[in-house]
Amino acid sequence: MARPRAVSFLALWVLCFASTLDAQSTNVEVVVDQDLYNSGEIDAGLAQYLADIGAQGYNPILTTEFTSASASSELRAHLATRYNTQGLAGAVFIGHLPVQNFYSPESGRISGEWHPSDLYYTDLDGEWSASGGGAFVNVHTDGTGDVGPEIWMGRLTTWNLTLLHPLRTEAGLLNDYFAKNHAYRTLALTVPRTGLAYTDDDWDHTARAAALALAVEGAVNDVWNDTATPADETTAANYKWRLANETYEHVLLSTHSSAQHHSMSGTVENDELAALDPQVLFYHLFACSAAKFTDFGYIAGEYVFGEGAGLAAVGTAKTGGMMSNLMPEYFGPLGTGSTFGEAMLGWWNTAVDPGGHTDVERAWYYGMTTIGDPLLLTQAHIPEPASLALLAAGALGLLRRRR
Repeated sequence: MARPRAVSFLALWVLCFASTLDAQSTNVEVVVDQDLYNSGEIDAGLAQYLADIGAQGYNPILTTEFTSASASSELRAHLATRYNTQGLAGAVFIGHLPVQNFYSPESGRISGEWHPSDLYYTDLDGEWSASGGGAFVNVHTDGTGDVGPEIWMGRLTTWNLTLLHPLRTEAGLLNDYFAKNHAYRTLALTVPRTGLAYTDDDWDHTARAAALALAVEGAVNDVWNDTATPADETTAANYKWRLANETYEHVLLSTHSSAQHHSMSGTVENDELAALDPQVLFYHLFACSAAKFTDFGYIAGEYVFGEGAGLAAVGTAKTGGMMSNLMPEYFGPLGTGSTFGEAMLGWWNTAVDPGGHTDVERAWYYGMTTIGDPLLLTQAHIPEPASLALLAAGALGLLRRRR
């Protein structure tokens, strides 16, 4: 690891982000569940995370007035007010916070479904309503703007993972994640800059491997059911072996799934991942409902907050996922220095028409979400760290009084 540099380096670090931040606000709303915040159990980890965001060139704004019992409409209105009055690049939700369910109609070979939709919190000028004046949101129109998102967001949700980790608490899982996140940001956690495109029977492996390659500086290992290489056939046992024995920056997994397990000639269960200790940083899960963060033991959360090196998992909280032909619009920006949040925001506003979503787009994409820190960059674009003294000074500047 390179030796820490002097004060002038911090200025250079901030400047290296300026070109990407000039055109938008640098404000980031960090929303922490009030009960979790008031417990004091994540104080040190949260302070470090706020300092890390600040060192990256963003302005974190801490909000602690919401709980899981708060109305989703109130939290969305809060974000919209911030966006309209002060500017807002994105939001990070930490803890058990409100969820907005949406009904996506049957379309594109997907049945109609009620599901969590984080697009509700990122499209701040669209109109979300219930048909016929009912209580359940199932209509999304352009309102005063369009149906595309204005901001990005990510969720750090661990309250429903503790059953998989009987000796760890919600706060403990978050603190471990903050420590791992900081280690990555300061180059103490690294892996080879390679990728694994693991594509089960029903999808085109070529397009997916090519899309993943846009984000990966090194080689992409393309694994699919090639009759010429039967040892590489996609099975649950083979995938688990790779998680336990191979190391990657990115894994793009395409398989049938539920919130708790993947299915491919056997199952990969959520409670098996801890023993595998995967040394993978980032996951893109084309796996139905794998990122359904409202379910106990949701497997995307286990990749990120359980054992292993996981830092972010992008996937869907319903049936569906990001189709192959649209993946380059997501992975391409990651390969050129966009954060995970920026890549998702750009994907929505380029690959998915913000002028009006079809029923097919609602069915496939309205569950898309980012689990983990949306401000992360791929390894090729992480600046060398400023001195620990400077980071500590930044943390002191972000300490806040308890309510």
